[in-house]
Amino acid sequence: MNLYCVRFKKEFHNWTSGNNDIDKFIQQMQLHAKKYNEIIEWIPFNKFTNIEYLSRGGFGVVYKATWTDGYIYGFNSHKNAWKRSSQMNVCLKRLYNSNDINKDFLEEVKNQHKYGGDSSIAIYGITKNPQDNDYTMVMQYAKKGSLRKLLDSRYHMLNWICKIDNLRYISQGLRAIHKAKLVHKDLHSGNIVNQSYFDPYITDFGLCKPVSQDSGSKEFFGVLPYVAPELLKALFNGDNIVYTQESDIYSFGIIMSEIINGYPPYYDFPHNTDLALKILEGQRPEIKCEVPQLLLDLMNRCLDDKPKNRPYAKELVDRLKQYQYDITNEKTELYKQIKAIKTEKFPAPLIYKIHEQASYKSQNLSKTLKNFQGY
Repeated sequence: MNLYCVRFKKEFHNWTSGNNDIDKFIQQMQLHAKKYNEIIEWIPFNKFTNIEYLSRGGFGVVYKATWTDGYIYGFNSHKNAWKRSSQMNVCLKRLYNSNDINKDFLEEVKNQHKYGGDSSIAIYGITKNPQDNDYTMVMQYAKKGSLRKLLDSRYHMLNWICKIDNLRYISQGLRAIHKAKLVHKDLHSGNIVNQSYFDPYITDFGLCKPVSQDSGSKEFFGVLPYVAPELLKALFNGDNIVYTQESDIYSFGIIMSEIINGYPPYYDFPHNTDLALKILEGQRPEIKCEVPQLLLDLMNRCLDDKPKNRPYAKELVDRLKQYQYDITNEKTELYKQIKAIKTEKFPAPLIYKIHEQASYKSQNLSKTLKNFQGY
């Protein structure tokens, strides 16, 4: 890769993002890349075709597009040119008000790109649409969309093997993040995307806040149903919000309930101060189906009020790996528990009505919950 770093350096004068911090960020990523999947590029917007709107989040808009060049996977010394994959579908995440993009935000992007592991979505580069002037992340496209979308449309097709597979792969992504001494901060079913029915990827860690907000800000962003109670308590008491690996594990527990149950957490509640208080008082998402006790116990440990009682990501991976084996072994307790569950028929797709004051987009909870102080 050292020879290719020299090549990258020679090309620095051929492009600019128009933002000095972004230019330096991309250059440093290229100079320090040890593998091809660690390369980030500045990609001219005219390299994208067939741009199609997908969804809108709290701080950006997501599109599907065709990248005509594809990513770098080598160098052809005879042609003196990069080897690239053929044209491919990618996800474009346009970031609102990103002219004020800052170094803290770019550091979070680097963390996802470099330390996310095989269970995190790949980042290929950064681009900018000249029509709206917002910077846009170029990321791996997941054919099945978000985990939430998959559950809405295909929950009735997911048996216990598929559910445990999804949970295991998500836990592996979380373990990679935590092993690098990082925290996701905004783990929810909208930030997990699927290539297939049992191939989930974690995305958007650190991307849940405005790109201009620095790490010292006291504003608190997230999706309320997934926020750990200790963070809500700190918010209500006016204390500093400190995201921890334990708070990520709580969010995983909520996702676990969602995969088991099919329904979004607290979909029939207004997502306001009243719900936050109920969470602080111990309320957790309702489970509307029979569940093997072993899985229920693991989920409840993740959702424990006390952060120190929650399992580490490594334990989640180890247990779920074991459950993948146990589920087909008739001598195991998990196999017996699943066999004892009556087969249930679920509507296809799931039928439910989200409360008009419920929101599953990342938002400024400091403002949403501002009417309550002290707990």
